[in-house]
Amino acid sequence: MKGRAIRAATVIGTFLPLVLGGHRATEADDLPHVVPDAKCDALDISDAPLRAFRSPDGSITAFATHYRNRALVGSSFGAMAKNCSVAYEGTLDPDPSHFNYKTWITATWIGDDGSVIALGHNEYQAHELVGHCRFADYSSCWYNSIVLLRSNDRGRTFHRADDLDKAVVAPDFADTLGQGHPRGYTSPTNLVKWGDYLYTLVGYSGVDKGDSGRCVLRSRLPVTTSSWEIFTRDGFVRPNQSAYEDQARVRCEYVTGMRGFVGSIAKLANSNLFVATVAEDINGGSIVAYFSDDLVHWHDRQVLEQVPLFWSKDCSIGKRFSYPSLIDENSPGPNFDQVGRTPTLYLVQGGCEIGSDLALVKTKVKIKPPSEAH
Repeated sequence: MKGRAIRAATVIGTFLPLVLGGHRATEADDLPHVVPDAKCDALDISDAPLRAFRSPDGSITAFATHYRNRALVGSSFGAMAKNCSVAYEGTLDPDPSHFNYKTWITATWIGDDGSVIALGHNEYQAHELVGHCRFADYSSCWYNSIVLLRSNDRGRTFHRADDLDKAVVAPDFADTLGQGHPRGYTSPTNLVKWGDYLYTLVGYSGVDKGDSGRCVLRSRLPVTTSSWEIFTRDGFVRPNQSAYEDQARVRCEYVTGMRGFVGSIAKLANSNLFVATVAEDINGGSIVAYFSDDLVHWHDRQVLEQVPLFWSKDCSIGKRFSYPSLIDENSPGPNFDQVGRTPTLYLVQGGCEIGSDLALVKTKVKIKPPSEAH
């Protein structure tokens, strides 16, 4: 996913001093680390936006992980520590129709009964398998889907849920041999409850290079692999779940009004709005907020932090950042799907050359809804 981050405009660069709405951005060297830098092993890497839930006993479980998924646990966000036990790891299954090669936990939801579901960003990295891709590099052989995981022990361990030969959403094409560029459904945001449904935004890259955008997915409770719907020009319909089992050709309707990598979405307290946190390659790079009342049409871009991005030429301070996620530690719900006016922005920090030396860091930001911004 580190390589994916660079290509998909995910990762962000060094903080610069900036006064915005009364908030002065933190210098990169001053950003506090969420957990100590000590690693469990070589694959213990912060490599996704932070997701978190609160268990009935008040403890916090969070993920911002590599494909060898490990949890951060603690009595509060300020007391989280790394659990070196592996919560989930894909099996490197060479059959792409099983959607079980390498999987990143990228969204979680704890139910009233204490059970936890997760959405997994599943990468079939065909360049690692002889005869499965005509190209030799990661980017050209990347076939992606979203899978459903389930935990019965409050996030300590996960397993694939329901039908193991279906994804929550998968490309409507099965070719991995001649790709030439990343394709498929990627990078779910966190889950947000709205009415009777859980919602997330997922990225999509199609057969034709340059055909990409963000799609809205939703599911009723209880969540199963087949309970999901995708937003199209005809409304919400069942998505493609496996091109190996059916010939469905469902095309999502991309959200409008924002560009860049969407790290998180949340309900904005005391309003009818949602806020999306986006890493944008504009004017050297920014972390920005967009607002929407329907999750489809986004508007009123608001800069939270002006920063050079991961792929920026400027690395003068020697640090870069990735995977923005807004979390309000005081959110009333156990899944932190609501934020107030001063949430915490979580980021993954790396050096100028992105490798395994990545750390989860945080800083406070201010949100101004459109009605208060003028």
